[in-house]
Formats: sequence, structure tokens, C-alpha cells
Amino acid sequence: MNKKFKALTYIAAAAALVFTACTKPLEVPTPTPISSGSTGTTGTTGKTGSTATTGTTGTTGKTGTTGSTGATGSTGATTPPVVTPPTGNTYNVGDGKNALTIDGKTKSYPAGSIIIIKAGTYTGAITVQNLTGVTVQGTGVILDGLNKSTAGQFNALDLGNLTNVTISGITVQNSSYRAVNIDSRLVGVTLTQMTYSNCESGIMGVGDQTIWDKTDNTVFLLNFTISNSTFNNVGPSMLGPYSGGIKNGNVYSLVKNLTISGNKFTGADAGDLIQCEAVDNFQIFNNTITNINPTNNGDNRLFMMIGYGDAYNNTFTNYEGHAIGIWPISFGTTVKTSHIHNNTCKNSRRYSAFEYQEFTELAISGTTVKSDLIVDSNVVSSINTDHWTGYPGTFIDNYMFGYVGGHVTLTNNKGYNFYPAPLLGILWNLAAPFLSSGNTYSATAL
Repeated sequence: MNKKFKALTYIAAAAALVFTACTKPLEVPTPTPISSGSTGTTGTTGKTGSTATTGTTGTTGKTGTTGSTGATGSTGATTPPVVTPPTGNTYNVGDGKNALTIDGKTKSYPAGSIIIIKAGTYTGAITVQNLTGVTVQGTGVILDGLNKSTAGQFNALDLGNLTNVTISGITVQNSSYRAVNIDSRLVGVTLTQMTYSNCESGIMGVGDQTIWDKTDNTVFLLNFTISNSTFNNVGPSMLGPYSGGIKNGNVYSLVKNLTISGNKFTGADAGDLIQCEAVDNFQIFNNTITNINPTNNGDNRLFMMIGYGDAYNNTFTNYEGHAIGIWPISFGTTVKTSHIHNNTCKNSRRYSAFEYQEFTELAISGTTVKSDLIVDSNVVSSINTDHWTGYPGTFIDNYMFGYVGGHVTLTNNKGYNFYPAPLLGILWNLAAPFLSSGNTYSATAL
């Protein structure tokens, strides 16, 4: 910091004290040899002179030069980041090798708890049941089916009676049975960051035959999510019993608010990948599907949904069958619209990219009504690369025959290299859509 020095000069003229010698010289008689005369008296002191006026202030001196920078101080101590501990309690379970049951009826796990399964290869089933509001973490946990042997057949993840539970990180592999077995109703359950590999079938919800009474209390899977997981050489997943769905005037084992997102499916000869025979609102998006059904030539649907919802932003490459099949129906009395949009389908060996079907048995008075379907802004290239003559490759196999009354709209889709080449403007099989516009076709593959 600069310092400014000011030189102040005060010139004070002090008045001299004038002492005037006022005494007259005495007339001393001529000394005689006998004695001298006496000394005269001292005169009085004169008055003090007046003080002089103060001189003017001197000019300010120049600013001093800036001082050199001080030495850098020592580094202060590092403050560690603040880590917020998880809410609830943390429980460590499992021994890393043997069958494990996590059961809220035999041990209390309060809502907010984090249950951490010890890492390791388990050669017995892991059962998670009767829990509410907890997280189960299985990082490093491998459920192994012992190379698809009989001994390891039931080494699956068994789930039942769960509410608001997230399960993550578990690997299920080499199973001759199911990767995940759902025994009873689940509400708000999320399976995320899981790995399923080399399993005969995937996620099977087969333990419930509840008839839907038009309330959420009788929904089999409510708010169920499969996300950010890998399915490698895994057979079909069925979200509902084999004998469930819509039949005999009832809806059995209804699934409501199903989310399938961010998953990778590869290398399976599974036929259908995920099937749901009664679903009220599905959201299937951001999934990647590659090398499915290399030898399976069936009339397959990789995502097969009976109900209503949306499928979008999915990528299908090198597969056989319909990428998405929707047999639309609305649950309740309000007509709802399903959407297939912004998907990419490339290199399908057989069948059209999408499928729409209706059946009279899906219409139940007072319980279900029609659902329309909009197919929009999809990119479809190299369809029916086997040059199969059973069905031409195109955008959609459209069974819109009026059985329930739903309509199909086909708009703004881009097609490339269908076999056989379509007739001008005819980009569907079977029934003409209720509306078709903005679709384009080029013989050149992408």
C-alpha cells in the first residue's frame, strides 16, 4: 500500500524579549584615595514583544513508491467435502455364496433402509419379499445357475409383496430357468443396472391370477420399471401369467404404468423379448436391440404389448420379427391413443417393422374400449432381408378390421430398401390405415 507523506513546515517567528536598560549612568565623583562610591540600582525590565504571524503551510511531498509483494503464505488445511449420510439404516446381508432370503416379516427393515448384499457368487436363490420403501444393492453379486445344470435351475432372483423397492447391481447368469421370478404383487418396484446373461428366460411374472376390479388395488404390477440393464442371450420375459391377460370377460393380472428404458438386448434367439398381455400405459424408450433371433423364423414381436402406451427412440438392428407389436385396447371407459414414433429399425430378416391387431375378445363392455394407434416419424431400412415371400417387408402389418373400432394413422415415416419393393404409395400390408400421409420410400438402403 502506498503511503503519502506530507511535509508541513510551520515557520513561527518568535518575538524577542527586549530588555531595555533604562538606568541612566550615574555621575560618580572623582575617586579619592580614601573610598569608592556605591553602585546604582538596576533598571526595570522592558515589555515582551508581540508574537509574529504563523508562516504558510508547505507543499505536499511526492507519493512514495509501492513496496514489494509479500511472501506467499502457507497453504491452508483442505476442508473435506460434506457427505450426506443416507437416510435410514444400512444393513449388510449375505455371505457371498449361499442362498439368501431378505424378508421383512422375519426382520424389520424400516422404510429408507439400504440393504447391501455381500459381493460374491451365490449358488442358491436370493429371495426379496415383504418389504416397503427400501433399496437393495447387489454390486458384485452374481447369481449363478451352474452352467444351466439341474442343480442350479432355481438359482434366481425371487420377488414378492414389495412396495416402493429399488433393486440394483445384481448379475444373474447361466440359468436353465428364469433370471427373475415374480411370485406376487409388486407396487413401485424398480430393477435397475442389472445384468442378465445366458438365461433360458428373463423376468417372469407368473404368480398371480387376480381379476382386475377397475381399481389399482387389483393391479398385479403397478408402476414397475426395468431400466439401464443388460440382457445378453436371454430368453423371453413375460410380465404376467401365461394364462393371464384379457379373456372370458375379465382382465387378469393387469400391469399398469410399465417403464422399459435404457436397456441393451443382444444375442438371443428368444422370439418375443418382452411380452405383456394386459398393460394399461407402457413407456418403452431409449432401448438398444441388436442381433436378436438369428435362427428363429417365427411371427415374433420383440416388444409385444396388449393394451395402450408409447414406444419411442428405440434402435433395432439385425433382428427377425416385428420390432414392436401393439394390440391396442383402453382399460376403463376412456379411449386412449397408443404411439410408435421416432424408432429406428434396420436389417430385419422377416416381417414388417410394426404390427397392429384387434380381436373381439379384447372388448369387454364397461371394462375396456378401443385404442387408436399413431405410427409416426420412424426410420425403417432393409426389411425382409431373407426375401421371404410370406409377407412383404414394409412399415406395418395392419389388421385394422373393425373388431373393436380402433384406427391406425401412418405419417411421416421414412422407408428404405423394402423387399419386395412396394407399390407406389402402399407402405402397409392388409388393411389401409385410417390416415396415411407424409411417408417416403427409397430403394437405396441406409
